[in-house]
Amino acid sequence: MPFKGLLALVVLGASVLPTGAPLPAYRSAPLPVPGRSAPALELGRVGGLTVAQAVTQAGRPLGVHPPPLVASIRVGSRPGLRISPYLFGTNLLWAYNAEGSFDSRTGRFYPGFVAALRRIGVTALRYPGGTTSDSFFWQRAVGPVPARRANEPYGMQAVARSSICCVLDGPAPSVVGPDEYGRLLGALGAQGTVTVNFATGTATQAADFVAYMTAPVPHRPDNNPSSPGYWAALRARDGHIAPYDVRYWEVGNEQLFPGQYGWRSGQVVRLGPGAGQCPPGQLATCLYVYGGTTAFYQQRVGRFADQLPFASLSTGSPGQTFYVYFPPIVPRTLSVFVAGRRWTAVPDLARAQRGALVYSYNSTSGAIVFGNGRHGAVPPAGSLVTASYESGPHQGFIEFYSAMKRMVPQAQVCESEETDLAFLALMGRRHRYDCVELHLYARPTAVSKGLVAYDDQLMASVSNEGAALAELQKAVRRYSGRRVPVVVTEYGQLVSPVPSRDPQFNLSLEEGVFNAAQLVQWAVHGVPLAEKYLAVSAPFPFRRYATVADTDTAMVESGLSAYSAMVVHRGPRFVVEPSGEAIGLLRRLAGYRLLPLSWVGPGGTTGARPAQVYAMAAEAPGGGLALAVVNGDPTRPLVVRAATGLSGRRCDVTSAVLDGPAATAYNTPAHPLVVGLSSAATVAPCRAFGRSFPAHSVSLLLLVPRRGTLMAAVGLAAVPGAQARRRNATALS
Repeated sequence: MPFKGLLALVVLGASVLPTGAPLPAYRSAPLPVPGRSAPALELGRVGGLTVAQAVTQAGRPLGVHPPPLVASIRVGSRPGLRISPYLFGTNLLWAYNAEGSFDSRTGRFYPGFVAALRRIGVTALRYPGGTTSDSFFWQRAVGPVPARRANEPYGMQAVARSSICCVLDGPAPSVVGPDEYGRLLGALGAQGTVTVNFATGTATQAADFVAYMTAPVPHRPDNNPSSPGYWAALRARDGHIAPYDVRYWEVGNEQLFPGQYGWRSGQVVRLGPGAGQCPPGQLATCLYVYGGTTAFYQQRVGRFADQLPFASLSTGSPGQTFYVYFPPIVPRTLSVFVAGRRWTAVPDLARAQRGALVYSYNSTSGAIVFGNGRHGAVPPAGSLVTASYESGPHQGFIEFYSAMKRMVPQAQVCESEETDLAFLALMGRRHRYDCVELHLYARPTAVSKGLVAYDDQLMASVSNEGAALAELQKAVRRYSGRRVPVVVTEYGQLVSPVPSRDPQFNLSLEEGVFNAAQLVQWAVHGVPLAEKYLAVSAPFPFRRYATVADTDTAMVESGLSAYSAMVVHRGPRFVVEPSGEAIGLLRRLAGYRLLPLSWVGPGGTTGARPAQVYAMAAEAPGGGLALAVVNGDPTRPLVVRAATGLSGRRCDVTSAVLDGPAATAYNTPAHPLVVGLSSAATVAPCRAFGRSFPAHSVSLLLLVPRRGTLMAAVGLAAVPGAQARRRNATALS
């Protein structure tokens, strides 16, 4: 059936060609000529390179114009899934003043940061982060800031170094707590996702967190900590009467991976209630589902909120307190060693003899206290303190889920075993979960083979991610017997791998194009929630961050993925990077219903999608159409022949284009205009047309039959490129 009304197309870079027109010569931006400067590129670097170096590195000599990619598409007429408004989210880390976005002097997020997220149109925000949640105790981070206690951003990573993650650090002030996060949600009009501490926390703590954030304040005083009203009243006391809009709650982060195991990284003593026989090779999964008790032998101890290696060394001071990594301690299982020698536990140090090799401990908190010299000996300075103990009993997912739902039944509680089918099999149709966490990161291997080879792998990985997502959705439906959504609460790229000659690649335009392709996949697979990693970081000036391999000799200041953020800053000045611009551009399609899209081969047969091109079609308001096309090729333009089925002979065409001088270009706070949005308007045939899209670009294209306009519906206006970029920069000043 022909479409009546309006047509909107989202395309990565665009210029109109009449159907059958010859393909134009193409270059993404004027390139520098030997002996001349390139004024546009003096403003910023192109991935840390000059544009000439960037193009040469990509494998294309200067002045050579590669042939374009060519594709044909056909759009169907039957609407399907709706593009979720919450696909356009991101992750906010609690530590280091939320990566420098929070001004501790004023107690508010910097206005430039809030303005940047508003301009992008962020609709969902995850907190307190991923790995950072594994050692985050929320009750330390509420109330007056001076009275709050420290948390450790990347604690317990010292226990299991099998993860590719992370930097380690000591105690960090809990400045950006749940209330600061909640107020930011309100300022953005965004929906919240919270990751509760499974690796080192309890089900009771998680349930109390749900109530603190989302329960309504009771009409009468409630002094029962087991009641949601008790925690809601505490939130009101801290200055926020209304509940925060936090819908999704993840029980742990990436619990499939050994680096996130926490208390599960010990030797299994017993499983929790209801476990029965655990399938061979699935002990870690059984512990996640049912809980249990584990044992640790000669494990280093730490200090309060401090598990750095040197925290397990005695300072020689009297009355020192250490902590086991994973309390509670099963009574009568603790043995403490100082420099390899076993000391003796006593119930009361005040009664200990001078010089006695004794200690006392608290089984709930895991605190180990040594004497002051007069009552019990002081461990010699520099001596290593270790402990052997049984840790538990710990609750599993089933108990976490029940406790959290009892507090607030509306909470959507997600499991975090991701693609682990053993979890789905153990839960079956008997035990419930409301959602499944999935994190999708690209890890190309061609890091030393130039940009084109790296980018080929990067863009191909999007198809693999879509396939993995679809398989997981099918498996969840098969095992649970229900439609349980898969939520993508982290995606993009981490600190590594990146091209060896361009360590800042994750800030680049090509990264933004890659993220746009990922968003297309999440939309066509019906994902209700997606949150890119990371919201904000401070990579300028670039600095080296220690990794787990360096932790015995280095201590880092901050940061897990300095180059992966959608907003970056130096001090109070913030700028949107290409990934943020791409997400903000596609954000305008929120709520549209998807339409069938097919690739057409010779003679009208079903054809193959070009490997670096991704597309989706959707019905725009008023019966129109939206088409998203991602050209991820770093050097070749894309020409698309589109059959739309729209009624009407001629259409007004408005496009907004995200582009820059090279695939590796990115913005800096001093020079925010290297990569940006521009827009234009023209006229084209409605039913079928040709379109040229630059390499490494993202565009939102609107076709409107000439009897009306769709510009206001998606927030586009015909603004020349330079003027649009000046407007975008002004919004951040």
